[in-house]
Amino acid sequence: MKTPKYLYIDDETVDAVEAVRDGFNDTEIIEVIVEEPQNFKEQKKDFLAKLNSYDGLILDFRLDQNMQLDVSYNAPAIAQELRTLVLDSENDLKGCPIILCSTDERMRATYDVDKTSHDLFDYKFLKGPEPNWPKFATKLASLAKGYAWLNEVDRSVEEIFKREDINKIDIRITERFTDEDQKQQVYDIAHFFIKELFHHPGILVKERVLAARLGIDVEASGEAWIELKANFLINFKFSGLFSDGWERWWADQIVDFFKKVSGKRLSTLNAINRVNILSEALKIKGLKAAEALPNCESTEFWTICEGFKKPLDPLEGLRVYESVDLKPWQEPKYISFEAAEVERINRDKGLRPHPSEKDRIQLIKESLSK
Repeated sequence: MKTPKYLYIDDETVDAVEAVRDGFNDTEIIEVIVEEPQNFKEQKKDFLAKLNSYDGLILDFRLDQNMQLDVSYNAPAIAQELRTLVLDSENDLKGCPIILCSTDERMRATYDVDKTSHDLFDYKFLKGPEPNWPKFATKLASLAKGYAWLNEVDRSVEEIFKREDINKIDIRITERFTDEDQKQQVYDIAHFFIKELFHHPGILVKERVLAARLGIDVEASGEAWIELKANFLINFKFSGLFSDGWERWWADQIVDFFKKVSGKRLSTLNAINRVNILSEALKIKGLKAAEALPNCESTEFWTICEGFKKPLDPLEGLRVYESVDLKPWQEPKYISFEAAEVERINRDKGLRPHPSEKDRIQLIKESLSK
């Protein structure tokens, strides 16, 4: 696929819009073309006429701020219309990724409160003072390529996940791709991967969670961690849909790998034992075991503290509050007491303990005060 091309609709000042456009275009990962929004009827007509010539769409959240334009709707309204138009076979409009962008203040004031609109967008980014354009562009390129690949022909579940022993995956995940009575639209498949597989640990885990389960301190291990990933863990890296934008590993295959090289269950060992086994079995020098966070004792790590991004035993963590219920295949996210109550990391962004942890927090405070 050639460089993915995105249409970017925004009503802000020329300088602000061009900053976003140039930020993306300078990466040479994607190409962004800018247009001003039109009234709803004309915008819909315009999308039907030319959106298929683009690989994706970027929408500013508020499109009605420029009083010189006849616009009285926001991004969720036009995104909802587009998702509906794709379902109508008479339009010949292909599904494409829809990306949301805005300033932090606008996003938090409106979008974060309106949970019903979250499912309309594949990804969102903030137009902050120092945006990570390469990161954003890489994800947008992955989404564009993934949508195009799904649009070509009906894909099998094995193709989508790039895994032959698909029967080992939770059937509640795979059945949606095999049930002929519930045919999945391209957007449904994309949304499921991004929102329900990538955003929570489960059958797939991020690098930090992977390292935590192996008991490894990533920074202290340095080149040894890179060697372990490149020579051994690469075999268990997810290579399916959107894998070039979201780096993940198969959780079950990592457990099986450790059992194969050690004969022991990964979850029953502490960090030092896990690292010693890996170092000896794989002949890797320099792997360092992770240490427990402040006010924690266990190194039987299985997750990370979302505040510090460091290994954490879930039994010593506080479950993070989330506005939506977890799916059966999703694992909770955790934060350490230190990050939540002492450092108060990211509390202003919603990273806080679940209300059910209130009594535990009080007990920890009383214990520490003695």
